[in-house]
Amino acid sequence: VMKRGISLRMFLVLAAVAIAGCAEPPTDIIEAARASVAAVESEGSQYAASALADAQAAVGRMDAEMATQEQAFALSRDYARATELAGEAEASATAVTAAASAEMDRLRGEATGMIGDAEGTIAEARGGIADLDEEAAAPLLESVAGAEASVSAANAALGANDLQDAHREASDAVRAANGVTSDLAATIAAIAAAELAAAEELVTRAMNGSIDIPRSVYVNGQMLAAGAYTVRVSSQTAAPAPGLEPGSSAWLEFVSDGDGSVAGRGMAASVPDAEMDEVTDGWYPRNQAHVDQLQGGEYVRVWLNRSGVSYLVHATTSAP
Repeated sequence: VMKRGISLRMFLVLAAVAIAGCAEPPTDIIEAARASVAAVESEGSQYAASALADAQAAVGRMDAEMATQEQAFALSRDYARATELAGEAEASATAVTAAASAEMDRLRGEATGMIGDAEGTIAEARGGIADLDEEAAAPLLESVAGAEASVSAANAALGANDLQDAHREASDAVRAANGVTSDLAATIAAIAAAELAAAEELVTRAMNGSIDIPRSVYVNGQMLAAGAYTVRVSSQTAAPAPGLEPGSSAWLEFVSDGDGSVAGRGMAASVPDAEMDEVTDGWYPRNQAHVDQLQGGEYVRVWLNRSGVSYLVHATTSAP
């Protein structure tokens, strides 16, 4: 009986030892899982926030399971689930690293591409700006400087491996460069519109008989000051020059654009359009007025075309 009792007690002791041995907490595994997740927190918070949240949640589940087992009766503790959850936390930490690496590659690639795009756009814009005058170019060059500053900042961030800043600066550089292109197009369009309006104004003035005499001239023996005039055929009949047919001459009146007074009159030769090939083999005005400087500026020719007839006055630039 004594031997049987000793054997039973020994069995119970051995069983208890065995049970206690199986219920040892997997401290190293748990701490390793926590360390793995902690090691990726900095990079994950920047580039893989969602994956990091999953890893931190896995650590939370592991810790909760450990707490549950610690509160259980010693002989009933089972750390198998905690060990499994530690493995999940480790896997989640690896997923954070992969996600962060992929996001960093994406940011680096996109930033590099945008920097190249911005530099190309800026170079093209500079070519267009070079064709403008200084006043029109000045504000555009300021915008170019801003875009180039963003390119420099993006390259510096890339060099420091600060990929989020690099991506942001590169995006700003693209927007700034595209803004320069838009502003350049608008400036060119405005200049073209102004030039067209000026040309149309010149045509309108010419058709109305308006001219600009570039320097003082003498017509009919009288000085006519440089300035803007409207030239018209006078109602006064001009006697033809000796040997010429009646109607071959006419008086042209120079009406001052300032006060509307007749500032001078000049005798004009009248040439029908059908006979213009005897006067010139090139362009001549039709239903408008035109001024030419001849012989190095010694003469100024005023040319008015009305109703198929050209009226030409040749004024001298020196006193008769």
